[in-house]
Amino acid sequence: MKRVITSFILLLFPLSAGASIDLAQQWGQEAGRLSGETANMMLAIDLGEDVTLTDAFALDVYRFGRTSADLAIWIDDTKGPNDLGCIFRGMAAESETQLETLETSTDIQPKRESLRRLASVFADAEMIAIAAQHRAPTPSLISKSSHATCSVDTKAVLDVLR
Repeated sequence: MKRVITSFILLLFPLSAGASIDLAQQWGQEAGRLSGETANMMLAIDLGEDVTLTDAFALDVYRFGRTSADLAIWIDDTKGPNDLGCIFRGMAAESETQLETLETSTDIQPKRESLRRLASVFADAEMIAIAAQHRAPTPSLISKSSHATCSVDTKAVLDVLR
């Protein structure tokens, strides 16, 4: 119930009404913290410990995704590099998908896989935050679209994020 109320409050009061370079930096730092927390949860699972999704972690992942979406809009609105907007939108969607899996799955393997995918997103976000602060295009990506869509080469995106 807490998650529902918190989500409702966050919808009424956006976290990042004015996305900016500072927000991109804070987002990257939060991604680093979440990466460590996620790695600890995966280690606990690997050691056979019971891992319970806390409300605080769920809220932090939700906020990460929401801020990712806000940063995508900021990049689009300021005519920033299209590939960064696409990457932010992808991170927002992936964090939402993995959070949903963590909240609904009763089996340990899907939870472990969701944590692994989140850890990857968070690690990538630390690098993307630097590019966003400089508002520089991600190297080796060729965009063939306007800011409203993300039809970049998927393989190139994955290569850059690894």
